[in-house]
Amino acid sequence: MKTFFTTIGSRALLAILPAFLLIVSAIGCGDRSIPVYPVSGTVTYKDKPLDNATINFVIAGKEGQPSTVMGIGTTDASGKYTIQTHIDPTGMPLNGAVEGSHQVTIHKYMPPKGMTEEDMAKSMARETKIMQEQGIVPPEFITPSRIPFLPPKYQNPEMSKLSANVEKGGKNVFDFALNEK
Repeated sequence: MKTFFTTIGSRALLAILPAFLLIVSAIGCGDRSIPVYPVSGTVTYKDKPLDNATINFVIAGKEGQPSTVMGIGTTDASGKYTIQTHIDPTGMPLNGAVEGSHQVTIHKYMPPKGMTEEDMAKSMARETKIMQEQGIVPPEFITPSRIPFLPPKYQNPEMSKLSANVEKGGKNVFDFALNEK
């Protein structure tokens, strides 16, 4: 019985192995040379701390267009957050945000009326299991969509008017007081 190794030969395998490892390591590493700087702050909504919200820092790209480099944080019970940036999707996030002007969005979703977070998690787990086993989820098992808690403008970087300028050596503490309007 021929195997992959007997087909190509062990010498050929040893010859291509270093090149293969070099390519794999180059792909997996990404550009981690981009410096990030610690960013933190507090988010309030209607003068109360906003818990369990996602805050996104999107660095402005060329001509003010958003880029693909985004810092993400989640608020705790007191509304406090720290930002982590995912430069390499296969690697660990970096603690902080890249230097420059960022557009900021804030999202918070609630389970539909009559469901708790625990109900929602169970329903999503059931839906995922059915999808993995059957490849399709019957309508009666589809998890209802979460409901936005905040006004829609805070989810859109153009409408939110929220921004932050991250500076090397700067304090980089950004508090956001959101309101109904």
